[in-house]
Amino acid sequence: MNLTANQLPLSFKPLLWSLRWEHVDPERDKADIIRAAVNEGTLDQWRWIVGRYGKTTIRAILADRLTTEFHPESLRLAELLFDLPSLRHAR
Repeated sequence: MNLTANQLPLSFKPLLWSLRWEHVDPERDKADIIRAAVNEGTLDQWRWIVGRYGKTTIRAILADRLTTEFHPESLRLAELLFDLPSLRHAR
């Protein structure tokens, strides 16, 4: 994978279109990175987030999100892979 100086693969750039790429920090922006990868990512991007953050961190971040933030099919796969509880529909 082609990595930038901040160690985020360039393949994530199209997924993080709402962020200024040159300011993306893998630690500070991990919630956005994980949400984007789960929703729109490739298998390689899913593998990268698991390798970088681990299933426990991913589970905690996803459990704090709303169901409406995810495509239904992406959310179902994430529920299976990360053993997620049911997400909230509203805050």
